[in-house]
Amino acid sequence: MLFGGSAAQAAECNRDCLRGMITKYVEAFVAHTPQALPLAPNVRFTEDSRQLPIGDGAWKTVTRAGSFRQDYLDVRRGIAASHVELYEEGAQLQYSVVLRIEDQKIAGIETLINRVTPTSKFQPDSLGKPLRKMNDPVPGDKKMSRADLIRVALTYPEGLRIGSFPDATPFAKDAYRVENGFFIAGEGCPRRASCCCG
Repeated sequence: MLFGGSAAQAAECNRDCLRGMITKYVEAFVAHTPQALPLAPNVRFTEDSRQLPIGDGAWKTVTRAGSFRQDYLDVRRGIAASHVELYEEGAQLQYSVVLRIEDQKIAGIETLINRVTPTSKFQPDSLGKPLRKMNDPVPGDKKMSRADLIRVALTYPEGLRIGSFPDATPFAKDAYRVENGFFIAGEGCPRRASCCCG
């Protein structure tokens, strides 16, 4: 895992800086020019849990970027993550990337790819615009501590692990789930016909 980092990195790369790193990465990825990135000397790159030389894997096959991108930025840890829509010949790539930033350079790149072809079982239905509420600012009186956010977030994968969500998982009434670009569950699912369950 490449998610390490320290609070000291916060002063080195703010939200605009982290967002810019994602932009630089996507642009270099599509142009097949890893050398255009501000890379740390010992940068580590993984694709689908395999360590590769940067420039290998989908770096060689991607043809263009799509319109969807959802960033997740952690200034305190110097982490910039994103879900990005990309394309290869004959396939849409649902590309997940995590960048670890140190000293204004990319020190680690971790990626996962879900390829969607015309014959794939699930065809994305949620990538035309940013996901509802994902980018809305949280009102000051509703903000939680970092520790509480982590605790609550971890109840979700635990529910997936055991096959049901315990009462401790605090879903909002209008919560919904998107999996691989497809609305799949939740009371707030905007396309009820495609959602399997509440």
